[in-house]
Amino acid sequence: MMINNKNKLSIIAVAILAAGGIMVETAMNVTFPELTAIFHTSLNSIQWITTAYLLAVTVTMTISAYLTKRFGVRLMWILANLLFVIGSLFAGLATNLGILLLGRVLEGISAGIAMPLMFNLILMLIPRHKIGVWMGIGSMVISLAPSFGPSYGGALISSLGWRSIFITLLIIPVVSLCLGWFTIPKKTANHQTPSFDLIAFILLSIALISGILTINQFESGTINPVTLSITAITLLLFIYRSLSSEKTFLNIRLFKLKSFTLLLIPVTLYMFANLGLGLLIPNYLQTIHHTSSLLAGFSLLPGTLVGAFLSPLFGSLYDKIGPTKLLITGNFIFTLSVLFMYFVTNNLNLLMVILSYTIFTIGRSMAFSTGMTAAIADVQINDQNDANAILQASQMFMGAAGTTVAALFGSWKIEQGMRNFLLMIIMIAMIIFIMFFLQQKKVELRNSEYQ
Repeated sequence: MMINNKNKLSIIAVAILAAGGIMVETAMNVTFPELTAIFHTSLNSIQWITTAYLLAVTVTMTISAYLTKRFGVRLMWILANLLFVIGSLFAGLATNLGILLLGRVLEGISAGIAMPLMFNLILMLIPRHKIGVWMGIGSMVISLAPSFGPSYGGALISSLGWRSIFITLLIIPVVSLCLGWFTIPKKTANHQTPSFDLIAFILLSIALISGILTINQFESGTINPVTLSITAITLLLFIYRSLSSEKTFLNIRLFKLKSFTLLLIPVTLYMFANLGLGLLIPNYLQTIHHTSSLLAGFSLLPGTLVGAFLSPLFGSLYDKIGPTKLLITGNFIFTLSVLFMYFVTNNLNLLMVILSYTIFTIGRSMAFSTGMTAAIADVQINDQNDANAILQASQMFMGAAGTTVAALFGSWKIEQGMRNFLLMIIMIAMIIFIMFFLQQKKVELRNSEYQ
């Protein structure tokens, strides 16, 4: 079955908007040294430019499945474009940190709508035998945009200033609207959707925000018992509410599906590692080697381009050979690259960063895009929107956590902070190997039952 051009353009229109939202998130990383001076604050405070954005993305993603079912793809896409424009104007014209953060939150809400929408369109419009390739393309967007951002930000901050990062990206919604106005499906809303569970949404939002606040307060060397208690209590109340309420919000019963859960965990951990390193590496190069913001941002670009453009190939291989070999091979390459960076941290110059990060991204992209596709493969069609929302929201929360932890490590001695974060990623890689092993055993058991 051929995929018509209208369906391709509709996916591309949403993907461009999603890419713009993700790119502007990491484009700000190279501005942190300058913004700490402009706003007379610490790196840990400035990193809220990224963390507030990621929290807005995460909270919005939890509600994206309901909103898409209730109001339809087209209306949500238009809303995402509008919020992107307003948020970019607020951020680009900000006169203080508060207004800048407000703009970032609005951009985060836009991205929180656009990213799940892109994958929902893929699941809705693409034949099943081509899902691997197109999910790979979607993963390419997610992989390419965050690491392309520092190069984009570094180029602009060294020539036009940090405000231009937001103003120039206003071309994104223009292109998205031009491509999607006549192609985005119109009649996809379901006005018979059950009542929205506002209480469950509020409980989960509080749990996510207080969870990041708890992580952020690690800088003092202690755990805040108040925010930790709020996180635990609201999360438990959310679970109870979700399992007992007749209203709809997010179908957390999907966690009973072991294949989904065993792949969800590694995928989110990859996002933790990727966004954390995306923050640390440019700051490490600028602080230790006095690399310019342009070159510090560029250090992530070659690897990102290679890994991102390989994602559709990984998707094609998924369609042919399945997930197991790709997951294990990808994580093995990912682990080797992190081990290399860990052992040579004190001598990690620009060229070595480019080479090691390229290997890192190839391995991560192989396992990440494969895990994304395989996680949804066993989910029933009616539950795929919810599965996608859970997958995307979990990634963004872990991305926010990765950014926060990396900023905390970076606020100490940057070399030691870099080593500590790399060591954490090595331990994460070991956990991922265990997850993949358990997933493989589950597949083998299921296959033996069919024989």
